[in-house]
Amino acid sequence: MVFNTIFGERCARCGVTRTKDAFEGLPTCEKCELEIQAEREEKRPCPMCTTAMDKSIVLNVVVDKCPSCHGAWLDGGELDLLKKAIEYGDGGDFATGMVLGMATG
Repeated sequence: MVFNTIFGERCARCGVTRTKDAFEGLPTCEKCELEIQAEREEKRPCPMCTTAMDKSIVLNVVVDKCPSCHGAWLDGGELDLLKKAIEYGDGGDFATGMVLGMATG
């Protein structure tokens, strides 16, 4: 099909986004690939209260978030990735405020 050649196939996971990318042999959009990788990561204990942290995707970065004390933790280099995404206009007001506050605080 010409349509699939130009725009790619529907993502095998969400069935919504069209993509030319593949993950483990199936058409998979970037968002779904990040979600799969986040699900596979081992849950880490929160450095503040030791509760197992949840994984969230924020501007295409996997962020560890504590459901108990509500802290957010980033791996090395992830703050810079978030800052760059905001600089390119990908962030909303909340994300922009959160990341800029973390970067300057």
